[in-house]
Amino acid sequence: MEKIKFNLNWEIFLIAGNLRLAIIVIPPLSTYIMQAFKLSATEMGILTTIPLVCFGIFSVLAPLVIHRLGTQGSLLLSLTLLLVANFVRIYSLPLLFLGTALVGTAITLLNVLIPTIIMERAPEKASILNGLYIAALSLWAALIGYSAAFLAKNIGWQAVIQLVSLPPVVALCGWFLLPKKISNAQVNDHHAPMPQKKSLKQLLVKQPRVLILAFFMGMQSFIFYGLVAWLPSILSNLKLSVLAVGGLFALFQFSGIPISYLIPRLKTSRRTLQTVLIFLLSGYLIGLGSLLLGKPSLLLLTSAVICLGLTTAAIFSLSLSLITTLAHSAREASAIGGIVQSIGYLIACLSPTLLGQLKTSVGNWEVALVVLLLLACCTFLVGLLFVSSADPKAQ
Repeated sequence: MEKIKFNLNWEIFLIAGNLRLAIIVIPPLSTYIMQAFKLSATEMGILTTIPLVCFGIFSVLAPLVIHRLGTQGSLLLSLTLLLVANFVRIYSLPLLFLGTALVGTAITLLNVLIPTIIMERAPEKASILNGLYIAALSLWAALIGYSAAFLAKNIGWQAVIQLVSLPPVVALCGWFLLPKKISNAQVNDHHAPMPQKKSLKQLLVKQPRVLILAFFMGMQSFIFYGLVAWLPSILSNLKLSVLAVGGLFALFQFSGIPISYLIPRLKTSRRTLQTVLIFLLSGYLIGLGSLLLGKPSLLLLTSAVICLGLTTAAIFSLSLSLITTLAHSAREASAIGGIVQSIGYLIACLSPTLLGQLKTSVGNWEVALVVLLLLACCTFLVGLLFVSSADPKAQ
């Protein structure tokens, strides 16, 4: 019988399991954590925001680390750091905040590493692997988001958080099972000069679309992380049961999995991308608009959550796949990915706190939802600008 070979597809799937688990596991356990450490709602909001701040600050530095340590060294560092930081953060309040910051730092490096690994090992399969990576990321996040609260009742919230330390171990083992392969891109990048701050400026001057993509990434991330942080609260305000809220929040995560795999496989022609952007805007308008209705039916809320799940997954998938369309090598992919994600997540980290303050000030979620609707329209316009500014010869 022929053995099933472990390949890059499996490893991308395993690495993707580490990119949201340690973050998504916290919101469903927030009640337990607040009680255990006597945290206020504001302090809990800060804890949720810490990883996004890390994404914003350290994404631009990640390419320098990757160049210095190499792909394998950077992967070992990030997965080991993620394992240890997540495991110890349940033991005290200082470790909770420090561990969460280190978790955010490790995931930041992994975020930039994924496009680099893809461009190094299989640039010809970039669209397929990008789709697999984003679909797997959504699948892992949906599983932990759905099961965390249930598991906490049976084995304790501390054990649930520490279970999230297992995927880094599995991904580390998987990396060493990969067949050794050095592509031409990797060889060329190995001899490339070390990036300097000036090279980043030159990159932005030569490719102004990188900055446009960064704002596109930031605005869609602002909407997504705002929904991740507050969608359960928004649904609860509509007088839904705890069971219904949990089911709809899980549906929000699960519904985007198929489309996040398909989006990177679409053609990147101007007409195709414009059509995709129109559908994404429609999804935002239907989903957020339905939540603004006074007392929508459960059927309408289910449709709204599915629309938002599909839209947020698709636009995130589109944002990441567009990074590789701007890059001509693994080295350039890591540099562009660092810039785009750094600016993008610095914008996104404002979302949970700002939306929460709007709700506190007004007393309801209507104003916050209107802000998200307006931002969705702005995201659409920035996306159109990115598409229209492409070189016609590249279409």
